[in-house]
Amino acid sequence: MLQALRLRNLRSFSDDEDAPYVDIKPITVLIGKNSSGKSSFLRSFPLLRQSIEANTTGPILWYDSYVDFGAFSEAKKFDSKNNIIYFDFKFNITIDNRMSFMPKFLWHDSKKINSESIIVSIKIGVTETDKKTVAKELILEIYNTEYKFIFNKDHKCELFINNELEKFSEDLNHLSVNQFLPLIGFMLKGKNSGFRFNDEAISEHFSEILYRKLKPYFQGNTSESTIKNGLARIGVNERNDIKKILTRTFKSNKTFINNLGKKEDIICDLVYELSLSTNISVILGNLNDEIEKTFTNIKYIAPLRATAERYYRHQDLQVKEIDHTGSNLAMLLRSFSSRENERFTEWTSENFGFKVRVEERGLHYELRIQTENDPREYNINDMGFGFSQILPIVASIWIETTKPIRRNRGLNTSIVFAIEQPELHLHPEYQARLTRMFVSVINTAKKHDIKLNIIFETHSNTMIDTLGDCIEDGDLSPTDVNIVLFEKDFNSSTTNIKFSHFNDEGFLEQWPIGFFSGRS
Repeated sequence: MLQALRLRNLRSFSDDEDAPYVDIKPITVLIGKNSSGKSSFLRSFPLLRQSIEANTTGPILWYDSYVDFGAFSEAKKFDSKNNIIYFDFKFNITIDNRMSFMPKFLWHDSKKINSESIIVSIKIGVTETDKKTVAKELILEIYNTEYKFIFNKDHKCELFINNELEKFSEDLNHLSVNQFLPLIGFMLKGKNSGFRFNDEAISEHFSEILYRKLKPYFQGNTSESTIKNGLARIGVNERNDIKKILTRTFKSNKTFINNLGKKEDIICDLVYELSLSTNISVILGNLNDEIEKTFTNIKYIAPLRATAERYYRHQDLQVKEIDHTGSNLAMLLRSFSSRENERFTEWTSENFGFKVRVEERGLHYELRIQTENDPREYNINDMGFGFSQILPIVASIWIETTKPIRRNRGLNTSIVFAIEQPELHLHPEYQARLTRMFVSVINTAKKHDIKLNIIFETHSNTMIDTLGDCIEDGDLSPTDVNIVLFEKDFNSSTTNIKFSHFNDEGFLEQWPIGFFSGRS
């Protein structure tokens, strides 16, 4: 699961490695003046979605249907001498050690399998070569170990572990295949003068080193397969757990257990470092899966939603989600079953005080709105502009959060909403209702084990105040909210990020005086 994000050398963000990460909480609010960098930060989410969904030759697709960052040269900070743009993430991933460098015949033995949840920092640096965006650096930080891959021309690759170059028997290569992270391994000669790519090369390299260095601590007649199969069971673990795992794994080998007691630190340090390195390809695979799963589930809603039409023509198209402008809203509502229409109407009535329904009109159909305390229905085109702006947000959140609940697929479901200026054309009352709806769906998602994050950029004081009211009322925990303040130093054209937070009473702390009013 995505824990935090940092952008470096992109648009107005500096390439400073000391720049703060932005923690992604259930509710993350981006605030700042115009051109302060908050839109660039939020749009990095749909940028990554379009990059992962498209079949591209490089890791980042700067221009497509969701957002347009121009080209690499336009996306890079204009005054920076560094020609690398960085996307830095922190992910919480679970390593299933059945997928580690373990022989498959051992998978059935659950007592020998550890599942480890770890926080991994991953930094992806991209540059431009021959007008193509290519991966240049990949840095992993796991526990206290840093793995830095440098990608060179001709598919060559170098690996530095804690700044020391690791030497391999063959040239380390990288391939840009149809996945976000490059594939790393050896390019080996195959049959008929062809080539094959061995993506287990790193695992095999470190596994062999670990076996050679640990073998002297075993009885002389202990077979190679016994030692290697035992080491393969270790997987990815924290340093403090290594002795316990080694004792359990090799409990029948008295010589090793005796040596472990005498030279615990030497053996445990050795096994910890090399078993982590042995599984680095597994970790990269897990990270690639997690990145793709996270960013293909981004639901982006742009700031200017499509205006409502008086009538819509029938189209035989299947709609799976609301697009980022809301232009297919009417088509999606029309695709609802009668039961879904009933549930959606009840939900909008309860949360916003209005109902919406589709009415057929021969070859066309229309959206009709009824507000509370008014018995009449109106065509949406005769209502205030705000209804066409809020409905795509409301419908998208209802669809995406109720779908996994209806299908009993809450566990491991991860959804991120990235919404620009949700308050546009809304009366403050509806801004407050929308905020309370955000809080409500976050709480519902938690009950059903859905990992839901709502990230929105806003200029609305009302929405901020409403979050505080929800905390004061006990409907929202202060730890579930991150208030991110974007300030641009126009002398250096650099965005600075600061943070504010709510206390238990719902009051903002570390909030700049006059932030909304412009007074200081």
